[in-house]
Amino acid sequence: MPVLDTKRLQLRGPRVYDFDAYAEIMTSDRAIFMDGPYTREEAWGDFTNYVACWMLHGHGLWTIDAATQPTAGFVLLGYEWEDPEPELGIFLTAAAEGQGFALEALEAARDHAFNDLKWDSVASFVASDNDRANRLMKRSGARRDPVVEAQISETDLHVWRHQKEAV
Repeated sequence: MPVLDTKRLQLRGPRVYDFDAYAEIMTSDRAIFMDGPYTREEAWGDFTNYVACWMLHGHGLWTIDAATQPTAGFVLLGYEWEDPEPELGIFLTAAAEGQGFALEALEAARDHAFNDLKWDSVASFVASDNDRANRLMKRSGARRDPVVEAQISETDLHVWRHQKEAV
């Protein structure tokens, strides 16, 4: 699994000790926009599912390490069995927010999808009332995809399209 280095971050494969940070996020109110909060057992199932994506699809969950904060969060190029296309998602620990890590990690994963995996497009699915995530998508250069939004049953979901031309 590839390791991606940015100016301040390293995106690396998850290790079992990263699960505590994952569970901390997913069992808290921070997971409200991701169908949570989860139980710790549900968080483990979710964590292992995304780790297994590496073996099944050649992409999956990275742990975000910052020099000042190991396991600052997670970024995902994920493709679950029911997904129509791969998803680009990101979630940080509370302590890691507000430092620009989200945009830096999101751009690194997106660029990996375009440059290394040779994808032309990837989508981010964001709750309409998740203001921070929606602002992040705008800052990343993503554009809302009204065609896909009209095709999905969740009316409170914004679909953000990251396209190679926009990079």
